[in-house]
Amino acid sequence: MKGLFAFILGLIGFGLAHAQGSLQFNQALLLESSASSCTGCWTVPAGKVWKLTSASGNSSNSVRLWLNNKELGIIANHAAGYAGLDVHLIFPIWLPAGSTLGFSNLGSNRNAAFWGIEFNVLP
Repeated sequence: MKGLFAFILGLIGFGLAHAQGSLQFNQALLLESSASSCTGCWTVPAGKVWKLTSASGNSSNSVRLWLNNKELGIIANHAAGYAGLDVHLIFPIWLPAGSTLGFSNLGSNRNAAFWGIEFNVLP
């Protein structure tokens, strides 16, 4: 019985020693830009994690999402009139500290926006 108890305590200690921390709400995110292209507009700060919940672009072009300088997918592709939103990504998207976020192919006089939540990473 003592051996089993010591084994369980050892597992708990191992789990605590290798835990990656917990998340604490910091702020709601609204990231906006009217640049026609910005593949690395925003960077997740150290000690933070972003949970992107939605994205939009009011362009007739196929607005593309970029993560860490790599194209990830299409945010919006509207027909004439810009009615509605076609998101071709699955949200939420979690971004660890140091990740960069951006977009391309927006076009002039248009806007891109991202919504989400920023969390503090607690030890």
